[in-house]
Amino acid sequence: MSVVAARMPRSLGRALTTAPALLWIAVFVLAPNVILVLYSFWKNQIFGVQKTFTLDNYSQVIHSDTVLTLLLRSFLIATVAATLATLIAFPLAYVVVRYFGRRKFLAALLVIVPLWVSFLMRVFSWKIILGENGILNGFLEQTGLISKPSGIFLFSPWAVGIVMTYVGIPYVFLAAYTLLDRIPPSLYEAAGDCGASSWHTLRTVIWPIARPAVVVGYMLVFVIVFGDYVTPALVGGFSGTMIGSFVLQAFGGLNNWPYGAALALTTVVCALVFLGLASLLLRKRYVLEGETA
Repeated sequence: MSVVAARMPRSLGRALTTAPALLWIAVFVLAPNVILVLYSFWKNQIFGVQKTFTLDNYSQVIHSDTVLTLLLRSFLIATVAATLATLIAFPLAYVVVRYFGRRKFLAALLVIVPLWVSFLMRVFSWKIILGENGILNGFLEQTGLISKPSGIFLFSPWAVGIVMTYVGIPYVFLAAYTLLDRIPPSLYEAAGDCGASSWHTLRTVIWPIARPAVVVGYMLVFVIVFGDYVTPALVGGFSGTMIGSFVLQAFGGLNNWPYGAALALTTVVCALVFLGLASLLLRKRYVLEGETA
């Protein structure tokens, strides 16, 4: 009886500690998603929503060539942007941690400073850079590479990819830097004592350790890009429209909330499927490497 009485305060304390977090998740995560699911199975009417179960919304989404095209385009842009951001951010994080010494914190701060600036302002700045009267066209005119301003840099999938690569770099950098900074210098010294070059050490010793953090950063950037609608609206134009913009149009311009809910849930499921497959492949690779070792 005394043992049970002693355990009760601990259980009560844990419950009280986790209750705010669980309440937050229930109110701001579960409840909105439950409402979204319910709306996706209802019918849209001229003067409101009819709460009658139907699969028509999902049927429209599945059989829509526009949705398929936008999902494919969003997937390609998100994959390219996340890949480029990772290829830039990981070596940058490695160089900062390895060679900047006491100034590495300041260097890391400069890389992640854009996260402190409004997302909208960052996208607008790229619109100024890529526009016909922007910095890039001005530079190319001054160097004689073009005779007049060109409009090919803006309002295209490439513009969206460039902007989202820039946006994603700090996220991958932060994930990689946090882990690389925890690797003890003695590990580098031990690899050097064994005759390994800097490149060999990075490839066979450091990369396997840092890979999980880099993958997390990659997935985070992929999710951000895949569902984004601000960047395509500002720098993408018609050819750079992504699925997020179509979801916004369904809720706004079309005023069809059930269809928008079905479209949004389809987008979320597609992103989750990609992330699940990526996690599965990563886990299998770890198993194979462990068996090989």
